[in-house]
Amino acid sequence: MSSHRERQGIAAVVLIAIMIGTAIASAGCGSKADASSGPVRLSEADNGRTISVKAGDSIQVILGGNPTTGYSWTTSLGDADKAVLQQQGDAVYAQQSTDPSIVGAGGTFTFTFKAAAAGQVVLKFDYSRPFESGQPIQSVSITVVVK
Repeated sequence: MSSHRERQGIAAVVLIAIMIGTAIASAGCGSKADASSGPVRLSEADNGRTISVKAGDSIQVILGGNPTTGYSWTTSLGDADKAVLQQQGDAVYAQQSTDPSIVGAGGTFTFTFKAAAAGQVVLKFDYSRPFESGQPIQSVSITVVVK
């Protein structure tokens, strides 16, 4: 039993290190919602923020995680929200380390959305294990206003 708790503790430490690294690497990502030079990029650092974009703009939400721990980020949009903001495919996971000898290294999940019509949507992302019930270990919410 203690080895299970040790693994959980190690997974938690790895997750925290990944999130800190992602936050540092993406500092300022959400500082300006200007899609004229590419997609608006948001991260955990933008949790609780409200951003404004124009219809047609692309938004990327980049969240640190490690699927080898069983955790993954999920989001869902209601029907009314889908009319305002459209998710462009599934989240894409990219491992931080490109060294194939490093097993279990963390990385980032990237969700891409397209602003389709005027309105307001609260994007909520949960970091959890789909096979466990209960509350996620982390949540991120970002309000997007499409003009």
